[in-house]
Amino acid sequence: MLSQLHIQPKFKIGLYIIPPCSLFTLGSIQEPVLQANKLLGEDKYQFLYISDQEDKTIKIDDRMHINADFTVDDSPDLNMLMVISETGPVNKIDIRIRKFMQRICSQSDVTLVGVDMGSFWVADAGLFREQPVTIHWQALDQFSESHHDLNITHHLFETSEQRLSCAGKATNIDLMLYLIEKNEDGELAAQIAEILCVDRIRLPDERQRIPLHNLGGETQPKLTLAMELMEQNTEEPLAADEIAELVNLSRRQLERLFKRYVGNMPAKYYLELRLKKARQLLLTSSKSIIQIGLSCGFSSGPHFSSAYKAFFEITPREERNNKFKLNEK
Repeated sequence: MLSQLHIQPKFKIGLYIIPPCSLFTLGSIQEPVLQANKLLGEDKYQFLYISDQEDKTIKIDDRMHINADFTVDDSPDLNMLMVISETGPVNKIDIRIRKFMQRICSQSDVTLVGVDMGSFWVADAGLFREQPVTIHWQALDQFSESHHDLNITHHLFETSEQRLSCAGKATNIDLMLYLIEKNEDGELAAQIAEILCVDRIRLPDERQRIPLHNLGGETQPKLTLAMELMEQNTEEPLAADEIAELVNLSRRQLERLFKRYVGNMPAKYYLELRLKKARQLLLTSSKSIIQIGLSCGFSSGPHFSSAYKAFFEITPREERNNKFKLNEK
C-alpha cells in the first residue's frame, strides 16, 4: 500500500461540507492528516473543499467562510470523498447533490465516507447498500426509521471497502488515524496519536459511548454506578448479585434498568465490556494471550478463547496474528 501511494503525487481528499460545520469537526479530520504530512516530510495528502453554492463559498459559522476549490457541479479527481454534515437533510436531497456523489463514486477506487450526519446524505443518495453503516447516536432512531433496509450499527465507525461511515465529533480522530495506519503503517499512526495527546486509538467496532442522560444519567445514577463498578472490576468480575447489592437494588431491578436503558442484561453487557478490553490489549500490548485473558476476568485460556470466538468470530491467537500480518505490509 505504501509503495502504491508514493507513486501518486497527491492523495486527494475531497471535503464536501454541508453547513453548518463546527471548527472542531473540521480540525479533527484535518489535523491527523496534516501531522502525517509533517512526519512524512512531504505534502502527500491534500484536502480539496467542495461547496454546493455556485459562488464556491462554505459557511463554517457566522464569522468564518471558506472558498471552495470545486462545486458539486464539478467532477474533481479524488481518492476519497468525505461528506460532512452535523444536520440531516430536512427534505429530499437536491438532485445536484445526489448526482454529484453518484458521479464521484462512479470513478474507480474512490472511497466514500459519511461523517456524522453525512451518513444520512450518503444513504439518501442510495450509496450505502449491504455494508454496515453508523451515524451519531443522536440520529440513530431517525436514521433507522428512514433507512430500515440498511445494516445500521452503534459502532464508532465502519470500514467496509470504499464505503465508510463515522459517528463524528471526536471519533473523526480515530477514523483518520485508522486510515493513516491502513495507508502507511501503525508506527506513523501511533506517533500522530502521541503528538495529539490521544492515549489510545479506538477500534472501529467499539460501541459509541451512550451519554449518561440517555442511559438514565442523573435520573438513573444507580445504573451509572453499576456500569462504573463493572469497568473498575474486569480482572475479578463481580457477580450480578454483588453489583445489585452495592448499588442498593435487587438483582431483578438491576436487570430491568439494563434492559430498558442499555438493551442488554447486566451479565451480557459485562462480558462484552471485558472482551472488548481484551481485544484492545491483544492489538496494542505485548502481553501474552493467557495474561490478557486472566486480566480480563477469564479463568483459563480455553475459557477466554471460547468466549472471544463466540463474540468476535475469531480466536485471540488469530486476532493477534492478523495484526502482525497487517503491520508487516
